[in-house]
Amino acid sequence: MLSLLIVDDEPTIVDTLAFTIDWEQLEIMTVYKAYSAKDALLILSEHAVDIVIADINMPRMTGIELVAEIYQQYRHVKSVLLSGHAEFAYAKQAIKYGVSDYLLKPVSDEDLIAVISRLVHKIKEEWQEVVSQTRVVDTLKESLPILKDKLLNEMLMGRVKEDSLVYLLDLYELPFHLGDEICIMVIRMEESLPEFNERDFYLVEYAIMNIAVEMLGDSHDLWPCKDANGLLVLLVRNKSGRDDNEMVDEHKKFDSLAMQLQRNIGLYLKRVVSIIVSKWGRFPEDISTLYSYITEQIRSRLANESGCFLSGQLPEAAYVQQPLYRLYETPTLQHLLENRRWGEYREKLEMVIEDMKQAGNLSEEHVREAYTVVVGSFYYYAHKHNRLLSDLVGNTAVLDRSVYSVQQFSEWAFYMLDKIQRSDQAEQRSSREKMTLKIREYIDRNLSTASLQTIADAVYLHPVYLSRLYKTETGEGISEYIQKQRMLKAVEMLKNNSLKIYEISEHMGFKNAAYFSKLFREEYGMTPNEFREQL
Repeated sequence: MLSLLIVDDEPTIVDTLAFTIDWEQLEIMTVYKAYSAKDALLILSEHAVDIVIADINMPRMTGIELVAEIYQQYRHVKSVLLSGHAEFAYAKQAIKYGVSDYLLKPVSDEDLIAVISRLVHKIKEEWQEVVSQTRVVDTLKESLPILKDKLLNEMLMGRVKEDSLVYLLDLYELPFHLGDEICIMVIRMEESLPEFNERDFYLVEYAIMNIAVEMLGDSHDLWPCKDANGLLVLLVRNKSGRDDNEMVDEHKKFDSLAMQLQRNIGLYLKRVVSIIVSKWGRFPEDISTLYSYITEQIRSRLANESGCFLSGQLPEAAYVQQPLYRLYETPTLQHLLENRRWGEYREKLEMVIEDMKQAGNLSEEHVREAYTVVVGSFYYYAHKHNRLLSDLVGNTAVLDRSVYSVQQFSEWAFYMLDKIQRSDQAEQRSSREKMTLKIREYIDRNLSTASLQTIADAVYLHPVYLSRLYKTETGEGISEYIQKQRMLKAVEMLKNNSLKIYEISEHMGFKNAAYFSKLFREEYGMTPNEFREQL
């Protein structure tokens, strides 16, 4: 939704334009009013404005001077000038300031609506151009290294689904295909490099990749990333499609090249590194397993070693994976709950439970460990929101339930999650209902001055969000409700014959009695005087 600013030194013109047109129909959510160019510039500095309608003939600073200033400071803002016949030729000169259109006074509703509709359409087209395919592609190319790094990190954690992977591989121009033979190579720099800053680390890693591509690029495709532990990880694809017997020799050749890579890094970069090469597997299903296996080797075998080389031909037992490793991956369960990412929490919990079901070395202690972590995340969420977990789930007995098996843990965890989520949704609904009541109370107390902006300021919400929230809850716009309440109040006041029509108009916030009469007639099919005569 867009916003509009009306500027004229005659308040009646500004108010009439602001209240006569159904701006929401034109996708204008917020209408600002200014009675001088100075006020207009102040509003522009404090609020996001898309369209300005300005009178050309104003004291101190003219409309042309105003649009010239807007052109200098706010190039995205569309300007429309209002002018009389005598000023029209003069107004045409403002074309160099990007004025979008001109309207002759007095302005008809139809002409104004037509001009604003065109500008709204034009603004949409311009934003569409911003996100057009050409720009997206250009931006994508600039971001490719980061995107490739992130995608590989997600794959190492087993988080990428195969159906989306095929699309991303093509989009990122990666030469990897389903079923390709792959392995993982990890390069760990052994020196702390205290004399180097972060940029120097980046340069050393860049130099290592250059050497790796030079040595391995003819026979293998390399896809690098920096993992969460700060290790340089390379996904390796063998370019040749030979039979199994020949591939054994190819794997030995690759190990030999990897050892030469380690030597050349030391020779040309004067840096000691350890290189660990995993077994060979299939893309993409084996990536997470190979990575877990290789990081386990680093933890168990290289803790006190430096400058080592480990090939993939290690005992099969090294593939044994901890059944709860996903439980501790980022984002944590606490983080997901804290940000109300219910779907992601549920998905992670499902993966943890599936891992537990598939594990051959699962003990009762593992179940208790998983229970402790999950219940801890529930307590954290409840106390973070100043609630008791027992209040959220409505049952203290479930908190003390004994859990000994994966099935029991699964039933308990999802029961608790459903309860907490429903409680949160109910609280959100209650909060919205309270906000709607607060808005209406404010309007009732400030009927003559209430507007979308004043209400937004009073309840500390952005006008666009406030308008959307109110309409979702009540089915009507805020301006509609304000006008309806003003008309109801006017009806009550008309029963008092001592009050003049213009006094009632001013009390309702209308500076123009004729405009008040027009709205009253639209609402009740008669003028205020006719209504009073019927009484």
